[in-house]
Amino acid sequence: MKIERLLEILFYIINRDNVSANNLAEHFNVCRRTILRDINTLTLAGIPIYSEVGSKGGYSINPDYRLNEKIIDNANSEYMLLALQSLKSVYGEKKVHETYEKVKHIYSDKNNNHALNIDFSIVNENRTITFYISMLKEAIQHNKTVSFQYTNLNGDTRIVKCNIIHVLYKWYSWYAFGYDLEKSDFRMFKIVRMRNLEISEMYFDNDYDVTKLLDDYEEKRDKDNIYITIEYSKEVDALINEYFHGDVINVLETSVVKKVAIKENDFIMFSIILGFGEKIKVLSPLSYQQRIKEHLKNTLIKNYENSDI
Repeated sequence: MKIERLLEILFYIINRDNVSANNLAEHFNVCRRTILRDINTLTLAGIPIYSEVGSKGGYSINPDYRLNEKIIDNANSEYMLLALQSLKSVYGEKKVHETYEKVKHIYSDKNNNHALNIDFSIVNENRTITFYISMLKEAIQHNKTVSFQYTNLNGDTRIVKCNIIHVLYKWYSWYAFGYDLEKSDFRMFKIVRMRNLEISEMYFDNDYDVTKLLDDYEEKRDKDNIYITIEYSKEVDALINEYFHGDVINVLETSVVKKVAIKENDFIMFSIILGFGEKIKVLSPLSYQQRIKEHLKNTLIKNYENSDI
């Protein structure tokens, strides 16, 4: 991941008199262009990296330079440690642990009492996902196409060949974002639904603007939202606000009416609504209300027809 590589590059240069871009690219298994971008990022962050041209040229840092309060103060270092600690808890790679230990050694004296801690270790319970994340990272670093068996929400399974350019954690799950060669479009794939992930020997040019592509994808995805109006008991207000973000339309004596945006075929949101039972009801649209009725009716008939209900 980029933050890990940036810190490793910084320590690598600090511990040497002079390092060329080619040496850095070879050491970190990335292209020279990536190294140039990383050096620029470090420079913009205030790190005094000097560049020399010529046969003996390269990058260097003043030998008297240290990561200290002038560059990173107590608050900055605490947030950096927090980010690395959180990354360490969720991303089980040795390099992340090594980077954390290096930075912790430098700043731990200043941050003995952390006021904030984030533990994402629960998302690291599935070792297959952790392994796949590591494989996808390798594919991204070497610009290699991957293939995997993928099952969508409807239960349809197909073999996907994709140029993955980004891995992210959102919506309570890990996702891989990339260009689907069969669909000729950028798609988001939930890693937990992947099977038989393989890295091919096919290379692709990774000159994509990831930030813009993700923004465009999210904008397109938001257009698929539908708005539903729900009425729920005040006693579950805190829980509703945790799962459903929207505008409160009316506050009644014992209930609240709220308008929220969801994906029409979002299985998780549909399940959450069902999970609240009699504490919540969908007022509109009628099509979504009917979908809930049909689901409950079919469940009762199929699973509890002979039960005493």
